Amino acid sequence: MYSISFFSGVFDRLQQIGISADTGALMWRGVLLGTALYLLLGEDPEANLKLNGVSYIVAVVWSYYDGMFARRVWSMAFVEAIFLHLLGIQVGNLLAVIFGNPLLGT
Repeated sequence: MYSISFFSGVFDRLQQIGISADTGALMWRGVLLGTALYLLLGEDPEANLKLNGVSYIVAVVWSYYDGMFARRVWSMAFVEAIFLHLLGIQVGNLLAVIFGNPLLGT
């Protein structure tokens, strides 16, 4: 019982300082995108550069159709996709540091 009241207090406090559930969902989507980027990473740097472009397009479409802040508004979808894409790249880089990077042969 104590843990439920503790977590509801934490959620209330996060909402008071301006962090909503939408922000958490955006971070989760960035983790999913970064994991996909890491799993698709290959030996060819040119293909990986193209993969980054494709992942940004995926982030824009994902933000447009099911975004946290930009549902059905293209201009906001481009902005939300920038944050989603950058977060995905950072998660992919973190996974590459932890589990090895095929580009570096580690």
